Amino acid sequence: MPITFVFALICLSLPVKTQPEEDGVLFEIEENVLEFDGNPIWQGKTNSLMGCSQTCARQLACKRVIFEANKGTCVHLGEGQTHLANTPAKQGGTFYLKKITTTGIYSLLGTSKSAAVASCQTLHSQSQSGVYWIDPDGGSQVNAFRAYCDMKTDGGGWTLVWSYSFTNYGAFTSESNAVTPRPNWQVTPEVNVPISTTPPINETNFNAMNFALWKLLGRQILIKSNINNWLVCHPGTGSLVDWQEGEVSCKVVKHVTDQCLNALAPSKISPSKGYGPKLYRDNEFHSLYYYFDGYTSKNWPSHDPCGTGKSNHLKNVVNPHGNIYIRA
Repeated sequence: MPITFVFALICLSLPVKTQPEEDGVLFEIEENVLEFDGNPIWQGKTNSLMGCSQTCARQLACKRVIFEANKGTCVHLGEGQTHLANTPAKQGGTFYLKKITTTGIYSLLGTSKSAAVASCQTLHSQSQSGVYWIDPDGGSQVNAFRAYCDMKTDGGGWTLVWSYSFTNYGAFTSESNAVTPRPNWQVTPEVNVPISTTPPINETNFNAMNFALWKLLGRQILIKSNINNWLVCHPGTGSLVDWQEGEVSCKVVKHVTDQCLNALAPSKISPSKGYGPKLYRDNEFHSLYYYFDGYTSKNWPSHDPCGTGKSNHLKNVVNPHGNIYIRA
């Protein structure tokens, strides 16, 4: 006969609840049921029934679990995958868990190191923008860290990887102007602004996540700035996170300035030529939209909504800055 319990990421409560708690996930348990139809969405090793149910509670796609205690095997089943009730396990110590509800779990995801998510895109669509714990490479969550999530722009699910300012915004086209700090991406040795590998926790916390982690978060990029239009770019033959020159598909998702409202978004990316990545249409110098120049002795960091590589950026802005976000 099925019994129920509530799992709440921290503790396991055996059959005392039949209704979901605000911060819990309710499971129904049957013992000695093993067989199921279809392929599992995940299978791995866990030390206990509690550990197995914990892995399911953190994954929205997981709806059912089979745990073999004698082998320490945990199997996740998705929507539509069911156990075969008339096929008993070959031996005892096998448990079938059905997730009855996920009420409240959305408010727990990312709120602590132990509840870290793979990226902001893993959060529920109703989550608010803010700081969450993420663990892009998965595993034990020992190396999880806090990151800022934009849950609104163009559907949300964006993880902030870089927040930058300028070395000389007041003289924007001066060779002394550059973006600062910069990520630890591979550019020419002359680039001399400081390097950051500290994840930014808001849009004016000027830091950059370790560049090696960017591709674990996805390959779409969102570029935001308070002096230039916001872009969402999908990779093509070119990709920022893969450090690959080529074509990209970009669209303007917010006009920050009224200048050049009909200007086309950039369609090409050149990450490694020059002193930082460039987004442009035809010519990498004369059709620049964004140039993340990190050298204070040559060139300047174009932020041109007209896509001409000129100083059409918004002027007289308090705390001028920009940001890059990533999602899959």
